[in-house]
Amino acid sequence: MQNQSIDERAFYRGVLALLALTAFIGIAASVLHYLEPEPELMDLVIPPSVALANLALAIWLRRRPKNILRVVYCAFGVAIAALSLPAWYYSLHAAQAPDILLIDIFPPISSFLIILIVLVMVMLPPRRAFPIMIAAWVLNAVPILSYLLTHKEELWAPRGQEMFMSYGLAILLLLVLLPFQHRARLQLERLQNDNSHMHNLAERDALTGQYNRWGGQQLLDDFMRSETHGSIIMLDIDYFKLINDTHGHLIGDSVLHEFAARVSGALRSDGHLIRWGGEEFLVLVIGIAERDAFRVANRLRHAINGGFFHPVGKLTASGGATSRRDDDTLESLIARADKALYEAKLKGRDQIVCD
Repeated sequence: MQNQSIDERAFYRGVLALLALTAFIGIAASVLHYLEPEPELMDLVIPPSVALANLALAIWLRRRPKNILRVVYCAFGVAIAALSLPAWYYSLHAAQAPDILLIDIFPPISSFLIILIVLVMVMLPPRRAFPIMIAAWVLNAVPILSYLLTHKEELWAPRGQEMFMSYGLAILLLLVLLPFQHRARLQLERLQNDNSHMHNLAERDALTGQYNRWGGQQLLDDFMRSETHGSIIMLDIDYFKLINDTHGHLIGDSVLHEFAARVSGALRSDGHLIRWGGEEFLVLVIGIAERDAFRVANRLRHAINGGFFHPVGKLTASGGATSRRDDDTLESLIARADKALYEAKLKGRDQIVCD
């Protein structure tokens, strides 16, 4: 999740919270039904199945955050199945047994269909949301409404009217609110794009296009919270002050831009480049072991000194590399990399020192 935007992280956390809440509701319903004197088989099967399915989806999402859309679709599929199976089961059961009334045996889940439709409407774009909402309504409302319309004595009972209104209101949500949802989503996307642009301006260095100190700090904080393996490399351009003094600051800025482009180009998808300050850059490489940090750092160094920087000529850089340890804080991790960089400078520059 380190390279996700604020909106993506909020969506991820919202989905995770929703899965956890649904699993909790499923567990609570399971306990209540098991405490009933004569529970229906359906009541003993559906709630625990929903709880297990949502817990499994939450684990999947935690391990594979990039699969969040698949998780969302699966969660909606579980919800539709969990609501439609009782609707068909109890409707058919009441229709086949004259002494049984649907309004007496149907569990209090009619409002969940409206909640489900609203969630689909909010979380998915209209083209994807509409067929899912139609499927949810048909599979849930059709058996209930059909039964009530053919059993008028139950329809006019208070519970029957409540069920009819709940399932009938669901189709009104489809017909009335969907156009407004489309407009609201377009406006929301505009706001999200503006927010993303402003966030990008805030976290990116204007000269190099890489993370600035503030954006890099957020990235490093996320990395430390994730408890994953990884390494950082501090890189400093050798004799950069001399470049500024000799060629001027415009050429110095050009060198910084080219330097960042070469280092960034030598990084893979697990690497992030941060302009830490002046001519000093910090590289965060996620998921690599300590033995690989030196190899990656040297690959970056060769990318720097492997060609000429016009009009300066050849450029070298010194680096300090270190890997995350179990007792590390962000401060201790950066301090070790700084110390290793200082040693590389003392030993003659144009080299990498690991700590």
